Amino acid sequence: MAISGRYTPPTLTPTGWTILGFLSLSPRNGYQLRAAAQRSVGSFWGVSYGQLYPQLKALAQAELIGETDPPEQAETTARQNWWRLTEAGAEALRHWLLEPAAPTQVRDESLVKLLFSDHAGPEAMRQLIADRREQATQRRQVAEAIVPGAHWPTLGSTEGRARQAGLLAAWLVRAHAITLAEAELSWCATAESMIAEHNADQGKQS
Repeated sequence: MAISGRYTPPTLTPTGWTILGFLSLSPRNGYQLRAAAQRSVGSFWGVSYGQLYPQLKALAQAELIGETDPPEQAETTARQNWWRLTEAGAEALRHWLLEPAAPTQVRDESLVKLLFSDHAGPEAMRQLIADRREQATQRRQVAEAIVPGAHWPTLGSTEGRARQAGLLAAWLVRAHAITLAEAELSWCATAESMIAEHNADQGKQS
Protein backbone atom coordinates (compact mmCIF):
# COMPACT_ATOMS: atom_id res chain seq x y z
CA MET A 1 0.00 0.00 0.00
CA ALA A 2 3.04 2.30 -0.07
CA ILE A 3 4.30 4.03 -3.21
CA SER A 4 7.45 6.20 -3.10
CA GLY A 5 7.21 6.36 0.68
CA ARG A 6 3.65 7.68 0.62
CA TYR A 7 0.68 5.82 2.09
CA THR A 8 -1.88 4.68 -0.46
CA PRO A 9 -5.21 3.69 1.12
CA PRO A 10 -6.77 0.44 -0.13
CA THR A 11 -9.72 0.54 -2.48
CA LEU A 12 -12.65 -0.91 -0.58
CA THR A 13 -16.39 -1.17 -1.13
CA PRO A 14 -18.76 0.84 1.07
CA THR A 15 -19.47 -2.38 2.98
CA GLY A 16 -15.75 -2.89 3.57
CA TRP A 17 -15.35 0.56 5.09
CA THR A 18 -18.43 0.00 7.23
CA ILE A 19 -16.96 -3.22 8.61
CA LEU A 20 -13.71 -1.47 9.50
CA GLY A 21 -15.68 1.27 11.22
CA PHE A 22 -17.66 -1.10 13.40
CA LEU A 23 -14.59 -3.14 14.29
CA SER A 24 -12.82 0.05 15.36
CA LEU A 25 -15.41 0.28 18.14
CA SER A 26 -15.39 -3.33 19.33
CA PRO A 27 -14.47 -6.85 18.15
CA ARG A 28 -17.50 -8.53 16.60
CA ASN A 29 -18.57 -11.63 14.73
CA GLY A 30 -20.41 -11.57 11.42
CA TYR A 31 -23.86 -11.73 12.98
CA GLN A 32 -23.09 -8.82 15.28
CA LEU A 33 -21.69 -6.73 12.42
CA ARG A 34 -24.89 -7.25 10.44
CA ALA A 35 -27.06 -6.44 13.48
CA ALA A 36 -25.03 -3.32 14.27
CA ALA A 37 -25.42 -2.11 10.68
CA GLN A 38 -29.17 -2.67 10.76
CA ARG A 39 -29.52 -0.76 14.04
CA SER A 40 -27.33 2.22 13.32
CA VAL A 41 -26.90 2.76 9.58
CA GLY A 42 -29.62 0.58 8.07
CA SER A 43 -31.74 3.54 6.96
CA PHE A 44 -28.97 5.10 4.87
CA TRP A 45 -26.19 2.51 4.38
CA GLY A 46 -27.43 -1.03 3.86
CA VAL A 47 -25.25 -4.08 4.54
CA SER A 48 -26.60 -7.48 3.50
CA TYR A 49 -25.32 -10.92 4.49
CA GLY A 50 -24.51 -11.49 0.83
CA GLN A 51 -22.14 -8.52 0.96
CA LEU A 52 -20.84 -9.02 4.49
CA TYR A 53 -19.14 -12.40 4.48
CA PRO A 54 -17.25 -12.03 1.17
CA GLN A 55 -16.04 -8.66 2.44
CA LEU A 56 -14.87 -10.17 5.75
CA LYS A 57 -12.85 -12.70 3.78
CA ALA A 58 -11.37 -10.00 1.51
CA LEU A 59 -10.49 -7.74 4.45
CA ALA A 60 -8.80 -10.62 6.25
CA GLN A 61 -6.78 -11.49 3.14
CA ALA A 62 -5.69 -7.84 2.93
CA GLU A 63 -4.68 -8.06 6.62
CA LEU A 64 -6.97 -5.17 7.53
CA ILE A 65 -8.83 -7.34 10.01
CA GLY A 66 -7.81 -10.48 11.91
CA GLU A 67 -9.46 -13.22 13.89
CA THR A 68 -9.58 -12.85 17.66
CA ASP A 69 -11.00 -14.58 20.71
CA PRO A 70 -14.52 -13.56 21.77
CA PRO A 71 -14.91 -11.47 24.94
CA GLU A 72 -15.58 -13.49 28.07
CA GLN A 73 -19.09 -12.05 28.39
CA ALA A 74 -20.05 -12.92 24.83
CA GLU A 75 -22.41 -15.75 23.97
CA THR A 76 -20.74 -17.66 21.17
CA THR A 77 -20.44 -21.02 19.45
CA ALA A 78 -17.52 -22.85 17.89
CA ARG A 79 -18.78 -21.90 14.42
CA GLN A 80 -18.54 -18.16 14.95
CA ASN A 81 -15.44 -16.24 13.90
CA TRP A 82 -14.69 -13.08 15.83
CA TRP A 83 -12.88 -10.23 14.12
CA ARG A 84 -10.74 -7.32 15.26
CA LEU A 85 -9.25 -4.34 13.46
CA THR A 86 -5.52 -4.66 12.71
CA GLU A 87 -3.05 -1.76 12.75
CA ALA A 88 -3.18 -1.69 8.95
CA GLY A 89 -6.97 -1.59 9.08
CA ALA A 90 -6.94 1.24 11.61
CA GLU A 91 -4.55 3.24 9.43
CA ALA A 92 -6.71 2.69 6.33
CA LEU A 93 -9.82 3.73 8.25
CA ARG A 94 -8.20 6.95 9.48
CA HIS A 95 -7.21 7.93 5.93
CA TRP A 96 -10.71 7.16 4.63
CA LEU A 97 -12.31 9.26 7.38
CA LEU A 98 -10.14 12.24 6.43
CA GLU A 99 -11.06 12.07 2.76
CA PRO A 100 -13.98 14.19 1.45
CA ALA A 101 -17.22 12.21 1.39
CA ALA A 102 -19.10 11.70 -1.87
CA PRO A 103 -22.05 14.07 -2.40
CA THR A 104 -25.28 12.82 -0.88
CA GLN A 105 -27.76 11.51 -3.44
CA VAL A 106 -31.38 10.87 -2.46
CA ARG A 107 -33.87 8.88 -4.53
CA ASP A 108 -37.41 9.42 -3.22
CA GLU A 109 -40.20 7.98 -5.36
CA SER A 110 -42.82 9.33 -2.97
CA LEU A 111 -41.74 12.92 -3.64
CA VAL A 112 -41.74 12.32 -7.37
CA LYS A 113 -45.32 11.03 -7.11
CA LEU A 114 -46.27 14.00 -4.96
CA LEU A 115 -44.87 16.38 -7.59
CA PHE A 116 -47.40 15.06 -10.13
CA SER A 117 -50.24 14.21 -7.74
CA ASP A 118 -52.42 17.14 -8.88
CA HIS A 119 -53.35 14.78 -11.70
CA ALA A 120 -54.80 12.28 -9.18
CA GLY A 121 -56.47 14.76 -6.83
CA PRO A 122 -56.23 15.75 -3.16
CA GLU A 123 -56.97 12.28 -1.82
CA ALA A 124 -53.88 10.93 -3.54
CA MET A 125 -51.88 13.79 -2.04
CA ARG A 126 -53.20 13.10 1.43
CA GLN A 127 -52.41 9.39 1.15
CA LEU A 128 -48.84 10.07 0.04
CA ILE A 129 -48.36 12.39 2.99
CA ALA A 130 -49.98 9.94 5.40
CA ASP A 131 -47.58 7.24 4.22
CA ARG A 132 -44.61 9.57 4.73
CA ARG A 133 -45.87 10.46 8.22
CA GLU A 134 -46.06 6.77 9.16
CA GLN A 135 -42.57 6.07 7.83
CA ALA A 136 -41.10 9.10 9.60
CA THR A 137 -42.74 8.07 12.86
CA GLN A 138 -41.21 4.61 12.55
CA ARG A 139 -37.76 6.07 11.79
CA ARG A 140 -37.95 8.32 14.82
CA GLN A 141 -38.97 5.43 17.07
CA VAL A 142 -36.13 3.27 15.77
CA ALA A 143 -33.58 6.06 16.26
CA GLU A 144 -34.82 6.90 19.75
CA ALA A 145 -34.45 3.25 20.77
CA ILE A 146 -30.76 3.18 19.78
CA VAL A 147 -28.28 3.32 22.66
CA PRO A 148 -24.76 3.43 21.19
CA GLY A 149 -22.58 0.71 22.66
CA ALA A 150 -25.47 -1.08 24.39
CA HIS A 151 -24.88 -4.31 22.45
CA TRP A 152 -21.17 -4.57 23.14
CA PRO A 153 -20.29 -7.76 25.01
CA THR A 154 -18.11 -5.74 27.41
CA LEU A 155 -20.77 -3.19 28.31
CA GLY A 156 -21.05 -4.50 31.86
CA SER A 157 -17.37 -3.92 32.53
CA THR A 158 -15.80 -0.67 33.64
CA GLU A 159 -13.97 -0.46 30.31
CA GLY A 160 -17.17 -1.06 28.38
CA ARG A 161 -19.07 1.68 30.21
CA ALA A 162 -16.22 4.14 29.70
CA ARG A 163 -16.09 3.41 25.97
CA GLN A 164 -19.86 3.79 25.66
CA ALA A 165 -19.71 7.22 27.32
CA GLY A 166 -17.13 8.32 24.74
CA LEU A 167 -19.23 7.47 21.67
CA LEU A 168 -19.99 11.08 20.76
CA ALA A 169 -20.02 10.42 17.00
CA ALA A 170 -22.59 7.63 17.38
CA TRP A 171 -24.82 9.89 19.46
CA LEU A 172 -24.49 12.59 16.77
CA VAL A 173 -25.69 10.15 14.09
CA ARG A 174 -28.60 9.15 16.34
CA ALA A 175 -29.53 12.81 16.84
CA HIS A 176 -29.34 13.36 13.08
CA ALA A 177 -31.81 10.55 12.42
CA ILE A 178 -34.24 11.88 15.04
CA THR A 179 -33.96 15.45 13.75
CA LEU A 180 -34.63 14.38 10.15
CA ALA A 181 -37.65 12.33 11.20
CA GLU A 182 -39.06 15.22 13.22
CA ALA A 183 -38.49 17.61 10.32
CA GLU A 184 -40.38 15.24 8.04
CA LEU A 185 -43.26 15.06 10.52
CA SER A 186 -43.34 18.87 10.71
CA TRP A 187 -43.41 19.06 6.92
CA CYS A 188 -46.30 16.54 6.82
CA ALA A 189 -48.33 18.79 9.12
CA THR A 190 -47.56 21.81 6.93
CA ALA A 191 -48.48 19.90 3.77
CA GLU A 192 -51.81 18.76 5.22
CA SER A 193 -52.62 22.36 6.19
CA MET A 194 -51.77 23.57 2.70
CA ILE A 195 -54.05 20.95 1.14
CA ALA A 196 -56.90 21.89 3.48
CA GLU A 197 -56.50 25.60 2.71
CA HIS A 198 -56.35 24.90 -1.02
CA ASN A 199 -59.51 22.79 -0.91
CA ALA A 200 -61.29 25.47 1.11
CA ASP A 201 -60.36 28.13 -1.43
CA GLN A 202 -61.51 25.89 -4.27
CA GLY A 203 -64.83 25.37 -2.50
CA LYS A 204 -65.38 29.11 -2.18
CA GLN A 205 -64.73 29.64 -5.87
CA SER A 206 -67.10 26.91 -7.03
